[in-house]
Amino acid sequence: MTDALPADAPLASPHDESTQLASFAALTRQLGAALVELEQRASALRIKPLAGRDWYDLLVRKLLPQLTEDAYLIVAVVGGTNIGKSVVFNHIAGFRASASSPLASGTKHPVCLVPTGFDVHHDLQKLFPAFELRPWVSSEEALASHDEHCLFWRTNDEVPQNLVILDTPDVDSDAPVNWHRADAVRQAADVLVAVLTQQKYNDAAVKQFFRKAAVEDKAALIVFNQVELPDDEPYWPRWLETFCGETGLKPEFVYLAQNDRKAAEAIRLRFDERTWPLTSKTNETVNSATKTDTTRPVGSADRNENPLQPIEPVQLKSVLSHLRFSEIKLRTLRGSLRQLVSETDGAPAYLREIWIRSQQFRDAGNVFAARGLIRQADWPAAPNSLLVNEMWAWWDVHREVWTSNIHGFYSHVGRWVNGGVRLVRNRIWGEQANPLDEYRQAEWDAIVRVLQQVYDQLRMVTTLGNELLTDRLEQLLAGTTCESVLAQLHREHDAFDFEQLARTLVNTEMTALKQDRQQLFEILRNADRAAAVARPLLTFLLALGGGLGAEDVLINAGSQWVTHVAVDATAAAGTSAAGEAVVGSATNVLGQTKAWLLQLHVKFKNQREAWLIEKLRQHLLGELLSDLQQGETIPQSPAFDEAKKRIRQLNEQLGSSTD
Repeated sequence: MTDALPADAPLASPHDESTQLASFAALTRQLGAALVELEQRASALRIKPLAGRDWYDLLVRKLLPQLTEDAYLIVAVVGGTNIGKSVVFNHIAGFRASASSPLASGTKHPVCLVPTGFDVHHDLQKLFPAFELRPWVSSEEALASHDEHCLFWRTNDEVPQNLVILDTPDVDSDAPVNWHRADAVRQAADVLVAVLTQQKYNDAAVKQFFRKAAVEDKAALIVFNQVELPDDEPYWPRWLETFCGETGLKPEFVYLAQNDRKAAEAIRLRFDERTWPLTSKTNETVNSATKTDTTRPVGSADRNENPLQPIEPVQLKSVLSHLRFSEIKLRTLRGSLRQLVSETDGAPAYLREIWIRSQQFRDAGNVFAARGLIRQADWPAAPNSLLVNEMWAWWDVHREVWTSNIHGFYSHVGRWVNGGVRLVRNRIWGEQANPLDEYRQAEWDAIVRVLQQVYDQLRMVTTLGNELLTDRLEQLLAGTTCESVLAQLHREHDAFDFEQLARTLVNTEMTALKQDRQQLFEILRNADRAAAVARPLLTFLLALGGGLGAEDVLINAGSQWVTHVAVDATAAAGTSAAGEAVVGSATNVLGQTKAWLLQLHVKFKNQREAWLIEKLRQHLLGELLSDLQQGETIPQSPAFDEAKKRIRQLNEQLGSSTD
């Protein structure tokens, strides 16, 4: 059987049962795989897990393991407390397999009989995934109380090769754990042998269990046990009518088993078949029997046109082993599949839940975007010297050798002169603060302002009534959280290397300038060459004028490349007209360079703001924003589309198979 089914594959013929099983199997496995992947992606949505949903438990416990071509049925004996389920189970098995007693023995765990060799060709754990399978050694094991969901099993030659038979815990037990076990058995079973009594047919818990079975379209045999015949003959139809009317169950067969303890213990109990639903003629006979207190049983009247003719007792094992396997298998699987694809209680409802939740995540994300919780504040400008020095260092590395030597010499002289001037200035006016230290403090002040704005906005969001945000934001707004975020930001800000950031940024931008704006770069290179030629002459002329100190001014100004253009223009201008042209060119280069330098400042500022945004995400908002972004995109995922497609194909297949 292949797992793959093309999206445009034709529907199976409604009359080809094996083809239908293969088609259902492929679609169901594909849907199951899509749902598993979808649940992993949808973990951020914080919705109820798939496990524990009735339709998904049916998928895992019944559809996936049982959608095979093997012709066998899982038959479960089910019912309320102290009604003789184990007795009926033993009669189906043909021997005293399960413990039975006139007292309420209280089966706590299901027990299972499989044909000899069945476990060799089938994985029992896949058939009963809700249970821990254990070898069944003693009939008393199922009576022990413990928290594990156990299923005790063994093989037996008496079991027909096409049956797997289970005895189950009471469906009306006071212990909720028994309900879980009974539900798990019901979901795995193909056929239910519903054991009822006069005392239990109208029990609320019992009816609730069988309502679920009716929704799943389970094939069912009803056994009214412990009846007193002929006294109860007029009454069982009314009991059954009440039971079926309030549960929706439609039994395949109905049997009456008399209250005979010795026969029950000896595995010789009679199971007398009765016709259901009753015909109008049979109803008249029943009413007449009530009035006349007749002792004649109501039988399969319309089979022989004689409603009072008794029907011979049957062996339940024989009845079950000769059931219409393919028809019942498809019926019970179709019932489970319909529940799987139910718009109100199945996989479509789960997809709808994901979509609604994702829209809530989108709306929550929009709250953040609309209110600008991480807003760009008035950020301080980086010291011009920080960027210019890095630009000058980059240019030094990329100069030609002869210009590098000349500029290197004069830069050394300039630093010597500047050092003397700085020393005198510091003595007169005091030592001035380091521009980088001033910038670091100004930036920290901006960070504190931004953090305060963020907290104010978060407090505002908690008043908007969005449940997704309120619970998580209230934790973020706790005082200890605020203090820890501020302390962490301070440590990381103090450790940040601004010079490295400037170096990296300048290297990137200067390399881009060299490659992308070659004309401007060549103008600057020519100006640098001209400055190298002009510097010795200017130094000689200034020295003659006794103004070596003026060289300091030129060297400082020389760190700005545009001054080189002016030097080049002054030295090269031979005429007034030519000088004006060169000065005009220098002015144009000056404008372009100033604009480029301003852009460099903007990029530096953007990187620092991006650093703060990332730190706030990391230390304050945590995974909240990423969760919101991930959650709102889940309905666009391939797994979501795959699940929708397979649900649609299963609906089409189900519609075709019932035509």
